[in-house]
Amino acid sequence: MLSYILHPLQPFQSIAHRGASFYAPENTMAAFQKAVDLGFDFIEFDVRLSKDGHLVVIHDADVQRTTDGMGYIRDLTVQEIKMLDAGSWYSSEYTNERIPLLEEVLKQFGGKIGLLIEMKSSENQPQLTKLLSDTLIKYIDNGIKPSTLKVQSFNINEIKKFHELTPTISSGILLEKPLNILHFQTYSQFASFLSVNHHLLSKSIIHQAKQYGFDIFSWTIKKQYQFQMMQRLGVNGVISDEEYQETNGTLLTFIFQ
Repeated sequence: MLSYILHPLQPFQSIAHRGASFYAPENTMAAFQKAVDLGFDFIEFDVRLSKDGHLVVIHDADVQRTTDGMGYIRDLTVQEIKMLDAGSWYSSEYTNERIPLLEEVLKQFGGKIGLLIEMKSSENQPQLTKLLSDTLIKYIDNGIKPSTLKVQSFNINEIKKFHELTPTISSGILLEKPLNILHFQTYSQFASFLSVNHHLLSKSIIHQAKQYGFDIFSWTIKKQYQFQMMQRLGVNGVISDEEYQETNGTLLTFIFQ
């Protein structure tokens, strides 16, 4: 695990947003491998449900932005999804990169790097939540440590359901609106971490959240000053497209345009 120590700042976990998506097409096996190579602690990625009931790794509800195809994931079978080129839009170097299935990611990267999985909301979300729980339990039974898995969503009801189904896996809520202490009281019943838009974070908010036992992850960090600000605030993890490291007072910057 990379350790970020910049005295007197606190160490935090580095989380690769949709994989190392600055260096490779987002939510692909290439981006995930790049995150491993760069030394990220976790890969963050999204899952949606295909027409034929498979968990597919993609952010958008449709495939237009990140593939050469058209249509919604919910209307496409896995066979149709696997025919799409998910790499050329980023670079010809990644031509014929495919959209992965969750099980492919678990087989390839489970145990090698932490996995932070976002459930994307849709009309078939309840089915997705149960299937995700069943799938992760299967891989835990096959040897993946629960501590290397985290699940998050903007959908509070589904995170609550996921926690009820799978209490051994850390679950969290994605937040993009201001918080108050009533949120902490409610969320602490079923969530162990909060993934918060970095614009909403302050020392006071983080202090209150940690009093309720929450870890705090900030998203999505793109600039060096934001990275350092999150460190000073004392977040537990930073979700970023790129990697940042500071060693012996020397700044090693792989990121931040």
